[in-house]
Amino acid sequence: MALQRIGRASHHRGGVPKGRLFPATRDQLVECAALVRGMRAGNLELTRIPQWPLDVLAQQLVAMAACEDLAEDEAYALVRRAWPYRELPRAEFDAVIEMHAEGVARRAGRAQGARLHRDGVHRVVKARRGSRIAALTSGRRHSGDRAVRRHRRARRRRHRTGG
Repeated sequence: MALQRIGRASHHRGGVPKGRLFPATRDQLVECAALVRGMRAGNLELTRIPQWPLDVLAQQLVAMAACEDLAEDEAYALVRRAWPYRELPRAEFDAVIEMHAEGVARRAGRAQGARLHRDGVHRVVKARRGSRIAALTSGRRHSGDRAVRRHRRARRRRHRTGG
């Protein structure tokens, strides 16, 4: 993070990025020294692109549906063109759409927060009323990977118990 921030400093043609670190304690001084040594050696800030970031996918699908109706097959093909989703299984994609169509099950057992309407016959996803605003406020906690997994577990439990 430090290298990225310092690298953005003086971000103009011919500019030389500079950064200053101000440790407030001896521990921070040691950390800063290690940080500078690591940056000079070039072994810090390794960037890893996560495979299938489902939280980002969930936000993007809601945003896309807020703009226009989505044919599921076309949306899946479009999503797979993005590098992190190039090997995204269709089941994962469908689980994200289903989570947003059914809402997230709360402890009380009632689903809340359904953002999409899924037309299973025509395989089209549409935004529910109010989803345009939801697409703009994309930092919701229940849009993440954990919510998708929790939704799947609840669905499996319902199938096992016949509910």
